Formats: sequence, structure tokens, C-alpha cells
Amino acid sequence: MTEPLYRKTESDHGLRIVSEQMPWVRSVCVGLWITTGSLFEKEQQAGISHMLEHIVFKGTANRSGLDIVQAIEGVGGHINAFTSKELTCFYAHILDDHIELALDVLCDLLMAPSILPDDVEREKLVITEEIRHYEDTPHELIFDFFAETLHGNHPLSRPIMGSVETVNSISDSQLRKYLNDNYSRNRMVVTATGNLDHDYLVREIEKRLSRGATSEPDGVPPVEYPAPRREVYPRPVQGVHLCRGVPGVSFSDERKITALLLSSMMGGGMSSRLFQRVREKEALAYNVFSFLDTMKDTGVFGTYIGTDPNRLEQVTQVLDEEYARFVDEGLPTEELNRFKEQLKGNLMLGLEGTSGRMFRLAKLEIYLNRFLTLDETISLIDKVSEEDVMNLAQDFLNLNQQYTTIILPKEE
Repeated sequence: MTEPLYRKTESDHGLRIVSEQMPWVRSVCVGLWITTGSLFEKEQQAGISHMLEHIVFKGTANRSGLDIVQAIEGVGGHINAFTSKELTCFYAHILDDHIELALDVLCDLLMAPSILPDDVEREKLVITEEIRHYEDTPHELIFDFFAETLHGNHPLSRPIMGSVETVNSISDSQLRKYLNDNYSRNRMVVTATGNLDHDYLVREIEKRLSRGATSEPDGVPPVEYPAPRREVYPRPVQGVHLCRGVPGVSFSDERKITALLLSSMMGGGMSSRLFQRVREKEALAYNVFSFLDTMKDTGVFGTYIGTDPNRLEQVTQVLDEEYARFVDEGLPTEELNRFKEQLKGNLMLGLEGTSGRMFRLAKLEIYLNRFLTLDETISLIDKVSEEDVMNLAQDFLNLNQQYTTIILPKEE
């Protein structure tokens, strides 16, 4: 793959604009990122970042809610947004001929949202239903419960959507204040990939993103993990959902690639150890996978399994055995090499499109404040040794250090 042309401009008040020019494609993906999310919220306003992300789509000073989506979808594009614990992102994927339209709509959302009281009240109903739907989806809800098990009373334990109570307490004036306090230029990063001109992108963004005041997120206490523990949540469900894990690595940690390889080996696909043992050999579960979440200062490494209540004890025993086997028996060189190739393949295939490139570009800028070429990343993968993986496995797969969360039927 030809390496795209990377460029970066830091504008007034700390606004950062980064791009990768890909002249061989006919599309552009643009993302407007704000370094705010549920991690920085006050407890009584939990969910306000997510709610603001929703409410700006209800309309602006220049467009109705319908106008916003029709403008992008009317030319075959796609517009969306999401909120995480540390970031909020608004993005559009569109043909290169319509980049000006995408920039105008995205910046309009951030600079001139209406935030009308009636719209806020209606959106509360929508988000309340979203929360209730989420609570009826145990294979997703388990990860919120696991965050509580792992992080105790830290803000990282709170659901991104907040609760029904906190959402219903948020007013339009609070949303406007949160917008003004957090959506400042020094906390924004614009990333764009595709058939674009960087200088043009900078000019158009600087014209539109005019909120100049600087701000800093509220201080967040350091994470103090409780002792490893096991928590059980009885719920009106049919199956059992188990999540087990440990504190992981941050995005900037030099062991991140090693952790990705360990996660792939344990449960990163159909050829992984846990999939082959739990599903293919023992037929104990339909769904089993490992995961690695990385953030600015911390992360999570874990495993999820969904199974039948009658098989919970056996599944737990098999999980223990596979963790211990990895630590005790060591790592064959051929297995490490195979999963290195898998990781490199997944990476390269995911970066063939403009969307994957845009999201990677943003994470590199926000968390590392630098760019890594694909060749540099592949070189980091190649450098990981068996010793590196085994040293990490001693910590991440230590049976005495695991945090475990289980959702099971009430009658169990």
C-alpha cells in the first residue's frame, strides 16, 4: 500500500488539524474530536457529554435536525457521532467533491447548536429508552458492571450514558454551559483522510471553528484499584455472562503491541486458544473473546464468555486452565509468528479505507502527539519477543489478580 502524505497544523488557541492525503480514493472522512467524555463529568451530571452529543443533532442556528442529515445523506454520505469515557467525536464520510459541505455541517453542530428546552426534554425520552434497551442487553451491560468491579468508585466506573435519574436532571442551560466550558479550540483535534488538500482543510476549519476561549478538563483522581474481587449481578436473563480481567496498559505504553498480541492469542478470533478450547473442543459457549481497551493513562485487558447457567463452573475451570497453561508452558515461536502476521494483516486491511485511517490518525495525535507510519507500526510488531509476551502474561493471566463480574439468572 502506498503511504499517504501526512501533515499537521497547530492553529490559534491550540486547535490541531492533521490529515493524510490519499489521492487514489474518491472519498474523504473528517472527524472533529473533543477531549471530553464521561471521565470528566461531575457525578450529579453523569451522561451530560453523551446527551450533548445527541442534542446538537436536533438543530442549529442554520439548519433543522432534518436539514443536517439530509445535507450529508442527500449526496450519499454518512454522518454520525459517539461519546467515550475520554473523547467525543463528530464525523462524516463523504465523496471528495463534497468536503466543504461536510466541514460546514460538522462545524455548525459544534459552533451553533440551538439546544432548545423542548428538544432537550424530547431527547431525554430517547436517551432513557437507550439506557433501558442497554440494560436489557446483558452481553453489553456486563462491561459496565465489570468497570464497576475493576474501578470501584472512580469516575471510570460510571456508564457513559449516565443513569435515568441524572439524564432527567440535566437542563438546557447546563448543556450550553458544558458546551462553552469544554468545546474550546485547545481541546479540539480535526482529523481528515482521503482525497483532500491539507492547506484547504486548514483554511476552511479556521473559518468555521471560532470558539477561541481555552479550557482544561476538570481534574480526575488517579485510579486506585480495589483488591481483586468477584461480583455477581442477578438479572432476568436466560444465560450467564462472565467478564474477567485486570488493569491493562495505556495507549502510549510501549507494551501495548505486546498486549494486543496476547489478547489475539487468548481470544482474538476463531484460531485463538480460548475459542478453540471453549467453543470448538468443549462446546461450552457460543461467544468467547478477549479484549484490550487503552486510554490516556490506563487500560483494561479481559475476557468475555456467554454460556448456559449449568456450565458456568465448567467454563470457569477451563478459563483457569487456559490461563495457567499459557503461563506455565511458555509460548512456541511459531505461534507468536502466526499471530504477528494476523495482527499485521488486521491492521493493514483496516487501513485500506478512509474511515479506519481517520480514527487511527486521531488516536495517534490525541494520545501520542505524533504520527506513526504503517511501516513503523509493523516494525514494532516484529520486534515483540516471546519473552515480552510471557512477562506480560505473568501479570495479565495471574489467577490471583483477576477481577470477575457475572450476570446470571435471578433464580440462580
